[in-house]
This record gives sequence, C-alpha cells and structure tokens, in this order.
Amino acid sequence: MKNKNINDLELSTILGTASDEFSNDKNYVVQSFTFRLTLSFINLYALILIALFFMVKGNLVLGINNNFLETGFLSVLNSRASLIFLLLISLNISAYFNLGFKYVCLTMMVYMINSAIDNAVLFSSFMHLTDRPYISVFNVTRPLFIISLFWVFIIHKDKKKITKNLYY
Repeated sequence: MKNKNINDLELSTILGTASDEFSNDKNYVVQSFTFRLTLSFINLYALILIALFFMVKGNLVLGINNNFLETGFLSVLNSRASLIFLLLISLNISAYFNLGFKYVCLTMMVYMINSAIDNAVLFSSFMHLTDRPYISVFNVTRPLFIISLFWVFIIHKDKKKITKNLYY
C-alpha cells in the first residue's frame, strides 16, 4: 500500500540511502571449496566422536576391557565431549559470520593437541589399541583432525578491512 503523502522525490531519497554504495552485502568473502570440504570433515569427525561418547556412556557398544569405564575415563570423556561440542558450535558460528574464526580454530587446535597428549600420558597404561578398537580409531586418527584444523586455519580468508576516506 502506497502512502499518498510521500512523493517521488522522497521515495528516491529513501531508496538512494539504501543503494549499493552503503550496502554491507558486498562485503562478504566466499571461501574456497577446499575450505568448505575440510570444515565439513571437521564437523563430521567431531559429531561422530560425540556420538561415540554417548554410545560408550550408554553402554551400547561392547569391548574387551570394561575396566576403563570405572577408572575415570568416562568422566574425562564426558567433559571432553561437552567441550568439543561447544568448540564445534563456536567454530561454525565464527565461520558463518567470518568473525574470529582463526582464534576459535587455534583454540580448538590447542585443545585437541592437549587432549591427544592427555590420552597418551594418562590412559596409555590400561587402555590398549585392542581393548576398544572404535575409541582407538579416534586416538590414532586425531593427528589427521589436527592437520585438518591447521589447514582450515591457513586457507581461511578474512574480511578485508575497508578504510573509508574521510577526506573526499
């Protein structure tokens, strides 16, 4: 419905302020196919890791050695699954809005390296590769996950900072 009190000059003034010159839509960055593919791998890997935790927690998968659940491994898995889920959410939000992606990616990389060292030091004495093969697969492939985080960190394109010239 058109307002009768607004004439064509006022409409052109209103539409002129919303032109392409002042639009923020042209300020987005299109990421490469490699970036999107690697980020999809990171999401899939982390979601499978979280699903595996819930399967172990619910005792839905059987293993050869069930003693590692009583030794505190389940509480460590619980905190790690929660933290990796929050980091994954933060990574996806920062990738979508293209704000702070490298910081979140670096935080996730440090966390995954710390988690790998913790697994190697704390749980290596009672958990062998043959005890729980589905958990061992993730422990063995964790360097691939860290490499993909590093690769996404490198190939991410930041927004170019636009400096407006105040002196026309």
